[in-house]
Amino acid sequence: MMSAAPATAANIPVENLKWVLDPSSATEANTFYVHTDAGAMLLVQIAYSTMSWSPSVQVSAAFHSPDGLKKRHTASLSGSSHTPSADGLSVTCENMSIKFDAAKNSYKVVLSAAPSFVADFEFVADDGFYHGGEHQVPFKKDDPSVGYVSAQFSPKGRVTGHVIADGKLHDVNGSGLFVKALQKVPQSVGRWSFIDFQNDKDALLMYQYELPEGYDYDFPLRSEGYVVLNHKTVAVTLDNRTRLLKTAYDSFSGYEIPSAAEYTWSGTAFDGRPLKVEMSLQLTHMIDKIDLLGELPWMVRKFIQTCITAPFVYQWFEDATAEVTLGEEKFTLKGKVFHENAFLAEIPNN
Repeated sequence: MMSAAPATAANIPVENLKWVLDPSSATEANTFYVHTDAGAMLLVQIAYSTMSWSPSVQVSAAFHSPDGLKKRHTASLSGSSHTPSADGLSVTCENMSIKFDAAKNSYKVVLSAAPSFVADFEFVADDGFYHGGEHQVPFKKDDPSVGYVSAQFSPKGRVTGHVIADGKLHDVNGSGLFVKALQKVPQSVGRWSFIDFQNDKDALLMYQYELPEGYDYDFPLRSEGYVVLNHKTVAVTLDNRTRLLKTAYDSFSGYEIPSAAEYTWSGTAFDGRPLKVEMSLQLTHMIDKIDLLGELPWMVRKFIQTCITAPFVYQWFEDATAEVTLGEEKFTLKGKVFHENAFLAEIPNN
């Protein structure tokens, strides 16, 4: 696992949330994950890509309700439709807008694809925005052309608003996560594991990516963790691990897909106390599996087909229990977990 300097307790400045719009070989996105009080899961994303001859934009949204309703929306747009605000913190793109309010540390999100899909909600960060010690994490420090990841998070926020799916109104008040991520040369990564645990006052986030062998990268794996207790971010940890278990071949993608997982967060809280969080899951409630090539613009799809194997995403939404040790304290958190894996290349399960 990659060693790294400890993350600091300070919130990052809002300037780090600005759209970068790298002109070549990059994908940049704002993504919102919402666990509603009614037990539903909502995802909304806008992604700007320069992975082909001209920039493109992908707008994606999905709503999964406890009664089994599943509604997804995707739209591929020209890069010229992506219009950031003068300060670079907000964006509009045809029928979608994301507007940042620095005074409230909030985002107002509107996606209107009526009557099929409408999302209108506000995300208010509980405790600012963070990143895992470095604004950019290069895969090889002596060769920036290989690529890097730059990710900023608000690991917990309060969400208020609604979704309209096929003409039916759904309340989406609940807890949420915001991710601002830029991947330079994203095809360098072989597998992503993303964990978003939420209850009404606590949150756990793990953002892990693994690099294929044989390319002389500086590290094989990086895993950033964020721990929120009682609406306060108490730690950003870098000694973490997601382990995928009980894998089996899935003909849909051609990858080995897990049916269980174990997660460990380990580090030092901002107040100096040692911290360890452990959680195990049986992955039984898959809410989606997605062939990403089928949803990308044609030029981006052709580029990816040339440069990497087919990328697939699997998503689960599960009840979960986490065991926390913070200094001399030991306690249990109960909530819901959104677990996502993105497979871009074969990575051994260790």
